[in-house]
Amino acid sequence: MLINALVEVPSFVLTTIFIDRFGRKHLRIGMQWFSGIFCIIDNLLGSQGIWEVLTTACGVLGIFGMAGTYNLMFMYTMELFPTVVRNAPLGCGMQIIQFRAIIVPFVVIMRSRFALMVFGACGIVGAILIFYLPETLNKPLYGTMNGLVEAQNEFSTLL
Repeated sequence: MLINALVEVPSFVLTTIFIDRFGRKHLRIGMQWFSGIFCIIDNLLGSQGIWEVLTTACGVLGIFGMAGTYNLMFMYTMELFPTVVRNAPLGCGMQIIQFRAIIVPFVVIMRSRFALMVFGACGIVGAILIFYLPETLNKPLYGTMNGLVEAQNEFSTLL
């Protein structure tokens, strides 16, 4: 548990450093895939004998990715929406996080390898869904819905 808690600190620091280099969207996709892949690898290895150390390492790396994704969720969500409606999507995101906090212990209590497969699949599917969201790096923050719609119309006419 101590290792799991300590791995979150470098994850938060690295996502904060790399967010302006790789962009919000691509960094979040990468962190979710990172987390999902290592959770699935952890599931496939099992925890018998020599694989125990490797399984622990995969679990810690999965938590590293989850912590980075959590850190990016707040920044990316606030930049996606104009000021007048920003509180609603941020509140929905927080509700989903709280719902996850309620469900996760039940999945873990099952004491099966199924739990890691669920976490890994959620990370990979979530990353695929983020492909449909726009990148917010070096884009202005809009104050109204009309400003956002006008900017999207201008962008689509340039294409």
